[in-house]
Amino acid sequence: MSQTYTVITGASSGIGQAFAYKMASKGRNIIINGRNKKRLNETKKHALELGAGQVLAYTADLVTGDEAENFAKYCFDKGQIENFVHCLGFGDFSTIEDQDYTQIAKLTHTNLLLTMFLSKRFAAGMLDQDTKTNNITLISSVAGLIQTPKSAVYAASKAGVHAFANGLRQDLWSTKIKVTCILPGPVDTAFFDIADKDGSYFENVQTFATTPEIVADKMATAIERGQFELVVPFYYDIMNRLMRLAPNVAYRLIHLTFKKGQFRD
Repeated sequence: MSQTYTVITGASSGIGQAFAYKMASKGRNIIINGRNKKRLNETKKHALELGAGQVLAYTADLVTGDEAENFAKYCFDKGQIENFVHCLGFGDFSTIEDQDYTQIAKLTHTNLLLTMFLSKRFAAGMLDQDTKTNNITLISSVAGLIQTPKSAVYAASKAGVHAFANGLRQDLWSTKIKVTCILPGPVDTAFFDIADKDGSYFENVQTFATTPEIVADKMATAIERGQFELVVPFYYDIMNRLMRLAPNVAYRLIHLTFKKGQFRD
């Protein structure tokens, strides 16, 4: 009898790593992916210490179609894939005039196009295998709902992930595959070391930041419940609903708040 796995991309740090540990603590078999071999092996080691059944580590940068296809093939060759949790992504919090075409294309490709391809590929594989239920979980962002200065391209890519998740769910509605979209607010991880090199953006939002462990816990619950989407922390969902009532006022306040740095500790 073949093994059943949860596949997690972006598992060498941040939300992906925290979710891998969450699944490990439940005794699950996991396939983890990341670009950094050393950090990914550290994730594997700790996941085994937490009680994971099997942990298979696949080191690769999935940004090319060939690498993404090779990864998917590897996963389905290993056994039945119950859940695909796509945490891979990156940010660049700088003004649009400071981003050239290459950076814009990289953000869009990594955060959105790769998400679309991998979701399509794993959905097709899941439909061909003998499992009762499956889940595809995609990581969007609160930035896809509430846009701030220095987030235009990143926010657009994550809004695209949110829209894609909703459309994918419709396409798979009558199948065994459920689709969950996670929209986290700022998470205190190494993500900002690359996305916000001078630290100015995170200074403005750190008061409202959460931890990858909190996100991972809530993700696990959302997946178990077959929840369509989850905004975490919850107050961003409330903020988004209020902003829809008066968007002109809301975005003026956001702009002024960032300009004055009033979110800073």
